[in-house]
Amino acid sequence: MKKLKNTLKKIPILNKALRHVYQKINPNKNTTNYWLQKICANRPIQVLQIGSNDGISGDPLNQLIKENPQWQVLFVEPIPDLFEQLKRQYGANKRFKFENAGINEDGHQQKFYQIADAAFQEVPDLSEDYKQIGSFSRAQVEKLSTRALQKFIQALDVNCRTLENLLTTHKIETIDLLHIDAEGYDWKILSQLNLEKYQPAIILFEHLNLEERERKEAHTFLMEHYFIFAMRIDYLCIRKDTVDVGDFRGVGLIMVE
Repeated sequence: MKKLKNTLKKIPILNKALRHVYQKINPNKNTTNYWLQKICANRPIQVLQIGSNDGISGDPLNQLIKENPQWQVLFVEPIPDLFEQLKRQYGANKRFKFENAGINEDGHQQKFYQIADAAFQEVPDLSEDYKQIGSFSRAQVEKLSTRALQKFIQALDVNCRTLENLLTTHKIETIDLLHIDAEGYDWKILSQLNLEKYQPAIILFEHLNLEERERKEAHTFLMEHYFIFAMRIDYLCIRKDTVDVGDFRGVGLIMVE
């Protein structure tokens, strides 16, 4: 078996194909991707992604969006440079809509903090990952930065919308998959969702940078209609009427009660 594995490693195309077949036969149910595939793939759905970044870096939806041409997607990204990269990543396609704005509670322009480009010229061997750090909270950016980067934190004035205004403007009547990645602002965005009107089959949002109070409020907000699973830095929330309890048998996911 070891010799076979070593042989396959020398044939990347064959190795990749066999891994793909194996994963189809024995899927890992403990991953976000498994549940996204199971519930949302191969059917027409409406996706809302808030905090789309450049469309690639750390994005759990990128490959699925490309593999599912039935998906309609509204991408939301406040930073102009990242927004342009995002549009280039997906290109002109009638199934995609783009909004260059942040989502906040009053829809007014707001300061957005990020690491300035100068840092990547002046700080030796600085990881490109720092280009993905951005938040309405300066404290959050400071928390995710090294001491040497503190002086490079810059504030941008970004246009904002409320969630309701965003959905009305783009005539979004249904949401099947909601993904939020907003560096600590996730609950403030999710709390605006009208669950009487919109009940996405899956809600995926980052909990890592939330205060404990916000986590509890999010649990209360969702628990009646959703199974909530802690997936490293995210909460994977699956609407209860889309799955059977038996689907989770033998799965090692941590359910939030």
